[in-house]
This record gives sequence, structure tokens and C-alpha cells, in this order.
Amino acid sequence: MNNKIRLAFVLTSLCLFAQISGERANAQAVSAQTATNKPTLWFLPHTHWEGAVFKTREEYLEIGLPDILTALRLLKENPEYRFTLDQVAYFKPFLERYPEEAAAFRKFVKEGRLEIVCGLDVMPDVNMPSGESFVRQILYSKGYCREELGVDVKVGWLLDTFGNHAQIPQVLKLAGYNSFWFWRGAENRDDNARPKTPSDFIWQGLDGTKIPAFFLPYSYGPFYGSPSDLPGFTAFMTQRFNQLAPFSPPGADRVGMAGVDVCEPELHIPMSVYLFNKQTNQPFTMRIAVPTDYEKVVAKRTNIPVITGERNPVFQGIYSSRIELKHWMRNMERRLMTAEKFGAVANWLGATNDEAGLWRAWEPSLFNVTHDLASGVMTDKVYDDTIRSYEFSRRLAEELMAMGLDKIVAHIDTRGEGVALTVFNTLGWTRTDVARGDVGFSEGGVKDFDVIDPTGKIVPSQLTEANHYKDGGFRRVKFAFVARDIPALGHSVYRVVARQNGGTPKASVIDTNGGNVLENSFYRAGFDPGTGALTNLLVKAGDWQALKSPANVVAREKDVGDFWELYQSLGDGSVMMTRPLPVPQPGQATFSTDERATNSTLNRGPVFSELVVQHPLGTNRFTTIARIYDGIPRVEFVTKILNNEQHVRYRMLVPTAITNGKNFQEIPFGAIERPNAQEFPAQNWIDYSDEKRGVALLNRGQPGNNIADGTMMLSLMRATHINWYGIGGGYEAQSTDSGFALGKELTFNYALMPHAGDWREANVSRAGMEFNNPLVVQKVESHAGTLPKNWGLIEISKPNVMLSAFKPGKDDATIIRVYETDGHATDGAEIKLNAKIISANEANLMEDLGAKLKVANNTLRFDLHPFEIKTFVVRVKTDE
Repeated sequence: MNNKIRLAFVLTSLCLFAQISGERANAQAVSAQTATNKPTLWFLPHTHWEGAVFKTREEYLEIGLPDILTALRLLKENPEYRFTLDQVAYFKPFLERYPEEAAAFRKFVKEGRLEIVCGLDVMPDVNMPSGESFVRQILYSKGYCREELGVDVKVGWLLDTFGNHAQIPQVLKLAGYNSFWFWRGAENRDDNARPKTPSDFIWQGLDGTKIPAFFLPYSYGPFYGSPSDLPGFTAFMTQRFNQLAPFSPPGADRVGMAGVDVCEPELHIPMSVYLFNKQTNQPFTMRIAVPTDYEKVVAKRTNIPVITGERNPVFQGIYSSRIELKHWMRNMERRLMTAEKFGAVANWLGATNDEAGLWRAWEPSLFNVTHDLASGVMTDKVYDDTIRSYEFSRRLAEELMAMGLDKIVAHIDTRGEGVALTVFNTLGWTRTDVARGDVGFSEGGVKDFDVIDPTGKIVPSQLTEANHYKDGGFRRVKFAFVARDIPALGHSVYRVVARQNGGTPKASVIDTNGGNVLENSFYRAGFDPGTGALTNLLVKAGDWQALKSPANVVAREKDVGDFWELYQSLGDGSVMMTRPLPVPQPGQATFSTDERATNSTLNRGPVFSELVVQHPLGTNRFTTIARIYDGIPRVEFVTKILNNEQHVRYRMLVPTAITNGKNFQEIPFGAIERPNAQEFPAQNWIDYSDEKRGVALLNRGQPGNNIADGTMMLSLMRATHINWYGIGGGYEAQSTDSGFALGKELTFNYALMPHAGDWREANVSRAGMEFNNPLVVQKVESHAGTLPKNWGLIEISKPNVMLSAFKPGKDDATIIRVYETDGHATDGAEIKLNAKIISANEANLMEDLGAKLKVANNTLRFDLHPFEIKTFVVRVKTDE
């Protein structure tokens, strides 16, 4: 454009600006009326706040909060302007730090010109955190929007989340959302791909729930960064409008996303859109909009396609990058939900709920499942900041757990000889599992001790650690025992009684002479004592071998990928991955069986037996502990890797004897069959079964799982960093090398559970929960109480009805959430409380009251569709 033309354009623009200054309020209506036969580009200005990834949370707030000021300026100056904001962790600090703008902010929200979407604290990963973690995001954030802004968020906004599981439609609908917007996780996008994932479709989830879905083929920002001159603006918008044609019905309206990472709203947009629409020769018109404007247009269409299944996997490297963050995530979910359960039981006993304290403990953990942080994609300083916030959350959670537990044990009758140990079961069914005690003796001459169950029977116990007085008597002992039939959401009181004379053996019998068999009533497991490999696993029920070759073998592979991608640097990241990921082969990987220990230790005892093996793994160190407990149907492993190498990946292999099996994996609130030879994010377990038998692999914070050629593979860790990333979004070539975990020993917990039948018959969902929720043991003073020595609060009639949440609600109510685990319709399920129920209502995930339920004998009765989630608000008479 030469100077004369540019000058003429500027003068014309100034005249037009003066002309429309008094009529902007109806400018969009005028432009729409002049071209009713043309499609419309619904232009959506927004900003994508990163939370924390290349900069810390506070640094991104310093950058991003002024962008909200710019949005407010545009809204004030231009009645036709609209803007979209997401993530409570972004705009809540704005309202706190800029109170002078709060009134304007609320005004524009009320008018619908500033639309609040997402309704979550952050834009989280939804695959690796639990389903209950996602529900807490909703409760915390939609609750804030209701109370502080008077708005019920309806737009599900997961634009940058790295894939979505198949229960998202149900969860969103139950939380009151009307739509789902996303970028990553389409089946295809390539120019030559047919058919393409449409921009607008109906997504049908695992349970059959349907929700309108809006796919963004070219991310959330292709219409951002436009030129401010009219010819350049027109060419820019036209090119991008046409680019969307393959994803939209012919002649249909299209949506233009205009916002990138931590971006400032563009001041030229209102004038540019106005001038664009004044051109009569354009094939489409433009309207500045918010998401619900476009949703209303699409809702009028007929024959919208329905798509089923999940939107996974996307970035497959994230499931094991900075693996310790996944461990933190899993452990914090357990602590926080345990604190909720103890708090709810304590409320029934007359205690007051500390709701504010609970949310204060939850929020750092909710923030840390931001899609980038949960994935391990971050700079070193952000990693350090994330660990510190997890530690803060842990301290608060443990305080809340202790407070709730203290209030409960004060009501338990703990009278009797010796030290009372109260064993708590936080799950929704009666269970038998290992318990661990820690007792000190102030009297001399204690040579032994007995552990006595609530019926007065001595149960086997086994020393794990002992400290002695100089005269040889016990001063402090740590021990394990199997606590049997602990009631659901309840307790059993055991007692530890000191003895002056030795009784039954408590110490392990140590075998350093090549012992290689661990055995209980369920399994006989043979090991290679030099490598720790599980060489055979006999399942006694049915007398069959679960393995075709050694398991508990760790493969070390070269992996030059970055935090996002396995074996390669950051790619497209918008479509679901389909490249095969086979079993690692000799020549391409080294294995933990390639080197041998000079000695190993096998400990045998009345409660458990374990094999301990340690040896080099190249320049690294490999340690594995295999353990079997009396009467518990799983083989547990604790494996440690001291890593000294860069760009390596470690996977644990389990070659099963199952042929032509099905690969089922747990997802939040359900389970799904998945393709083989692909790395997927699983919750607590995966299972490979045929019609007669199967093998379940349980994990504790290792979400990366794969099955290929009958071999189950668990990704333990990757030692990697960011290889390359374009400057932007706060990235300034900062160090990410702590992702290599050099010189750091990391610990991995997993277990095998071979079984008869498929995963449903074997109750694998319960087994995964038990492995991830150990029994809680608390020493208690001896005192009288109203609760007996063996007692549980809840009874659930069906094994496929999983208790997902038991927490305090508003106004001293109790929230009970369950879901169907097996994909089977279930009629007449019952929940009975050992408490007086005053009233009970169904509710949504926001805990809003729905239909009132009839209650008989303190029991709720209800039906469940396959994989259906149900929430109940129950009021009980307090036992004060």
C-alpha cells in the first residue's frame, strides 16, 4: 500500500469512526441485516492463561492480569465488543488485586458481554487425575462464580487439555454444562484425510450421555494477530475463514478463535470488524461474539453428526515425564479425600466442618493438575515451585486428616489391655489388607508382643524394624499384620500387648542361599534371585501359569523425545496418536535381566515374604522388592531406579500367558476397552483377559500403560527435557534439565493380580482402589466410647457400585457419590447407613438438590445405568 492510499484509508477510517461513534450499540445488528444470505464468522476474542509452565504462577499473573484491564477497556469503549475469560485461578486474583475494576467486571458479566467459561480453577489434565479431582475443580470454581459473580458457568472449555476421556460428556452434563470446546484429540486433521472430524458435532460418552462438542481444527488462536489495515485484515480473515471450510457444512457459519497464550486483547478489532462488514463484496460477515452466541446458531441445525469414544491418546510422553509429579498427584488425592471422609464421619458425631480449611488444602493440588504441570512440561524453577506447593497442600491435608481422626477416635470404645491400635478402612466395602503399627514401650524387659483382634484372638504379626534398650528389651517396634474384615468407612480396634517372654516368632527368617519362591494361598511365585525377575506365577485356583516369560523386567531404552512426545520432539499435538508402540526388543533396549546381583535377600515371615535384589543397570542402579502377603490376592513390587543418564526411558514388562485377550483400562468413573500397542493414560489399573482368565496390573501413580503381543507394559519414568520450543507463551530458553532426574532415586509401586474370569468378575476396580488406599492405623488412648470396637458407617449392596466420594456438604449435609463400574445396568442397588437418615435427595455434581428419595430402614434404594454416576445429599441425625 503506497503512502497516498494509506493516507486516504486513514482519513476514511477517521471519518467512519466519527460517524459510528454514536451508533456502535447496534452496529452488529445492522451488519447482520445487510447480509442475511451470507454465512457469519463468529469472532471470539479471548486469552489463554497458562497457569504455570515456563514461568511460575505468580509470574504469569504479573503478565496476564493487565490483559484483563485491556479487555475491560475494549468493553467500555465499544458496546459491540465481547470477550471470553476462563480459569478462576486467573480472574479471581484480578478481582482481588484490582478492586477498583470489580464493578465494571461484574457489570459486563451480567450483561453477557464478558462471558465466563470453563468453570474450573485451571484448565486441567483430565486423564491422569482422578474423576473426583475434576469434580473438586468444578465445585471450587463454579461455586466461586455463582457466589461472587452471580453466574452459572455453562460452557465446558478444555481448549488445550491433552486429550479427554470418555466420561467427560456425563461429568460435564451432571455439572450443568451445555457444551464442550476442545482442540486436541480429534481423529484427523490432515488435508487429505477423509472423513474429517467436524467442527460441530454431538459427543456421546461412555454411558450414553450426549453433549454438543465444538472442535477447533487450528487451535484456539488462528484468528489472533490480524493486521490493523483493512486490506490486510480482510485477507487475513478470509484466508482463515476458508481454511475452516473442510470442517463445516457448506454455507454454514464458522467460529474464529482469537486468543493465544497470555495474549493481550487487540485494540483494533472493533473498528476493523466494523469496516470489514461495510464492504459489500465479502462472502461472509463478521460478528464479535462469545461462545454461547455461536452455540445458539449450531443448536438450530439438523443432522448434526454423533461421535462416540474418547479423545485419546495425544501426547504420550507426558504420562511418565517428571513422574514424581504423578506420584504427588495420586498421593494428594488420597490424602485430601481421606480428610473429607474423616470430616464427614466426624460431622455425624457432632463436630464442625472446616470447609474453608479443606478448600485451602485442595487448591494447590487443583492448580498443580494444570494440563502442563500434570504433564511435567515446565521449566526447572516452575518444577521447584510446584513441589513446594504440593508440600504445602500435604501439610494442610495431614492436619485435617489428624483433626478428623481425633474427633472420631474420641467416640470409640478403646478400653482393654495394652496399646489400642484403631485400623480405619476409608473405602466403601469391607476389606482385608495389610496394616502397619508403630509402638513404643517404656517398661523394661519386653521381649515380645502380641497383636490381638477385636474378638480377643492373637493374630500373626511381623517385625519390620526394632529399637532395643541396652538390656535387650524392646524400646520401639514397627510391625505388619493382616487386618481382616475391616468394615466399610469404619474401624476395628486391635491391641498390642507387651510380653516379658518370647512367644511366636515376629522377625523374618532371612535366606541368602538362593531362595527364590514366595507363596500364599493364592499364588506361588518363582523368582530369579540374581535379577529380581518373576520367572513364573502359578495361580492356585485353576492351577494355571499367568506368565509366558519372565516379568518384573525393566527395559531401558534410548528416548530422544521431549516432555511431550515419546522418542521425538514436539509434533502436531492436535490429533490422537495412532503410531504403534511395540514391546521393546533386544538390540533396541537393555534389560534389568542383563546384569545380576552378587547377592540377594529373601525374608520369610508369618505376615509377608519378600525378595530384595539390587544390581547395576548400565550406569544406573536398579533395586526391586517383590512381596506377597498372607491372605491378600496380589503380588506387590517396589522398584527403585537411580538414574544417571539423559534421554532414557524405563518400562516394566509383564509377558502374560493370555492369548487373544481384551485390553481394558480404568478411566475416571469407569473403564474402557482400548487398542493394543498404544500408550494410554490409565487410572489405578489395566487388565488383559480372555473369557476364562486374566492378569490385572495395578499402579500407584504410573498412568502410562500399554499392552502389545500379550505383554503388559508400565512406564516407570523418562529422563528428558524440552529439546526445542518456539519463543512465546513465556518461554525464553530457560533450563528444563531437572527433568533428566540425574542422580535421583525414584520409587515405583505396582502389583500383579492374576484372576479367574474377566476384570468384572475379579472385582479389579476394587483391587485397584485397595492398592491405592492403604488402611489407616492410629494409636489411641484407652477410653470408653459410644462406637463399638468393630463398626462401619456404610453398607453398599452391589460390588459393581463404587463409593467415589463421602464428604461434608452444605448445612451439615453429607455427600455420597457412587458410580457403576462394570458397564452393567444395575437395578435395586442399596446404600445403608448405620446412622439415622432424616432426608435424602439426588443431586448434580454441584450438589444442588434434586428429587427427594424415599428412605426405609436408613437405606437408599436406586437404579444405575451402565457407568452412571449418581450423587446423593443425605442428612443424618448427629450422634452427639
